[in-house]
Amino acid sequence: MARISDLIRDSKLETYFLPDSGVETVHKFQESDPTSGLRLVTRSEHWQRQKRIGGGGFGSVWLEKCTKGGRPGSTAQDGAVRAVKQIDTDTRLGSIDFNRELEAIAKFSHPRYERCFVKSFGWYEGPSQLFIAMEYLEVGDLFVYLYKRPPLPEAEAKEIAYQILDGLTMMHENGFAHRDLKPNNILIKSHPPDKWWIKLADFGITKRIEESHGKSTTVKGTPRYFAPEIWGFIERGSAYAADIWALGEIVFEIFTRKPAFATPGSLASYKAQQDFPVTMLTDAGISQPGVDFVLSLMCPNPNDRMTATSAMSSAWIQSLILQPPETKEVTESNPLIPSPVTIMTEEFASWTTKLSSEVLEDALHGMSSSTTIVDTGNAAQGKTVKPQKEKVHSSLQTAVPAVMQVQGQAKTLELRRTELESQHQTGVSLYRQKQYKEAEATLRQALQGREKVLGNEHQETLRSAHWLGLSLYRQKQYKKAEPMSRRALEGREKVLGHNHEETLRTAHWLGHSLYHQGQYKEAEKIFRQTLQGREKVLGQDSTDTLYSTHYLGLSLYRQKRYNEAEDMFRRALHGREKTLGYDHEETINTRKYMDAARMRAPRRDPRLSNVNLGGRST
Repeated sequence: MARISDLIRDSKLETYFLPDSGVETVHKFQESDPTSGLRLVTRSEHWQRQKRIGGGGFGSVWLEKCTKGGRPGSTAQDGAVRAVKQIDTDTRLGSIDFNRELEAIAKFSHPRYERCFVKSFGWYEGPSQLFIAMEYLEVGDLFVYLYKRPPLPEAEAKEIAYQILDGLTMMHENGFAHRDLKPNNILIKSHPPDKWWIKLADFGITKRIEESHGKSTTVKGTPRYFAPEIWGFIERGSAYAADIWALGEIVFEIFTRKPAFATPGSLASYKAQQDFPVTMLTDAGISQPGVDFVLSLMCPNPNDRMTATSAMSSAWIQSLILQPPETKEVTESNPLIPSPVTIMTEEFASWTTKLSSEVLEDALHGMSSSTTIVDTGNAAQGKTVKPQKEKVHSSLQTAVPAVMQVQGQAKTLELRRTELESQHQTGVSLYRQKQYKEAEATLRQALQGREKVLGNEHQETLRSAHWLGLSLYRQKQYKKAEPMSRRALEGREKVLGHNHEETLRTAHWLGHSLYHQGQYKEAEKIFRQTLQGREKVLGQDSTDTLYSTHYLGLSLYRQKRYNEAEDMFRRALHGREKTLGYDHEETINTRKYMDAARMRAPRRDPRLSNVNLGGRST
């Protein structure tokens, strides 16, 4: 293992394994003993393996019992139990650096974070294994709990989502991404009829093993929690954004017991057509704020998704946080709603205990498988924060220092910025539900507010302009959509650059507005520029690149330049067959236009039939 930090070194357990003991582990501790007054004593703990309670492709999770020893005041008294994750590290495949994950495990086991993460008691090594000792949660994981149960009430889903967000906020604020968020990695401490209390586990070590073994591009396990950028349907954004997508999928499944996108092909279609399965949520009786929440987490573009912090400020989550105090039963031993803190994350293994391993196997086969910081301390107590417009005074009637007034103004600005983000996300949600007129009105308000608060060329302002242009386009108001898209394009070219993915996306939709106004020559110019940029940034086989290729072909076709159009359609067809499959509707549509262009095209020299088209042959 590479050079380790003090935090990791201090959490390593001095360990040896007893021979012929049926796998018994002994930990030694050197410490002071306040009871006896001795400065240094040596103690030991003996742990006996009981049974296997979980595992995966890279190891197992074992239940162990303390049979001897233990330290005064510790949880490791005789009869205590713990879970131990054993990770098999094949040294023949080279060394694996677990420092980042072990640091997260050690850090998030601090009492400050204990409410959100499975607590670790330390780590140790075997000849070709890494072991992590952690608290044992008898109920098991969320996946097994949800199996064979009807969809949970929306109020319970909201509580679970809130607690997951609490943990993700801690992780992301401290520079950690979970990278493998799914119900199997959400462990249950308590559930109804008691209060819901879940903890995040299993954050990164298995992923690190896959990457070190050259499997980082292999889609395996539970791919339905993979964001579009993980599949390669769109350029990758922040690693945190993939966690947010996974949360959206988890909440969707809690609501419906079905995945939002059953296959990669359906996810690719959503990426291209912006057609989210909203009816599955409404048919399940989910409220409009709940639908909006899921949509804001599952935007196909990672840069359009809410952050963990802004999701905490969403109307759906705030309706839980802002409950009257008398409706909450909060105790130190079993908190219902921990106060939100912005700090970190980790990775372990899921297990099941109250259901047999056979039931778990049945479950696995039966189911297809900018950050804005807001002070919610007062909000969590049901209080309204009112910004002061007059000179601020303390309770002692002394003037507050100017620096504190500036800080208050900055906080007010951040609150206003958060409100505008929420308004923008509401508009995007309405758009995805095909309520384009309502989306237009909401996005126009968000745009006007952002112009005032952030300025005309701020990235968030330009994002609202982009979506407003899309809302106008969907209403077939192409003449109004064109100038709005041009404005967003010019701003993004200036702020982000000509070849930024968001700039190229806006340019593509500007091409659509021109095309539908019959301005085919101008549309051709825009689509050609967009295609060149997307080939450079995303590659030739990206679904976005192929979409631009197809529409460039359409622009040429409408100008009766059939030979050129046929070449473009052939390029798009080759890529779509490879990426989407032969029977996908977009593939079929491209094939139809290619055949039509061929029929209308004048006969050309057969020597050109094998002309190279960007690395492909016809």
